[in-house]
Amino acid sequence: MPIYEYRCSHCKHEFEKLVFNSSEKIICPECKGKKVSRMMSAFAFSSGGKFKSAASPSCSGCSSSSCSTCGS
Repeated sequence: MPIYEYRCSHCKHEFEKLVFNSSEKIICPECKGKKVSRMMSAFAFSSGGKFKSAASPSCSGCSSSSCSTCGS
């Protein structure tokens, strides 16, 4: 049962949804719009069969000694 990220085409609200069935109709919780698109999750991605964090200690978001993007 994966959690997917969605964006509503009508109000642009971004939300997460636990999907129990692949044929489940997803509706925006803000405007009740039915036209939503699944977004690419930045949480994790698959690389060679292993899941890795999308951020790394050398991410481009680091601009100071602490980084809110990668946590280093």
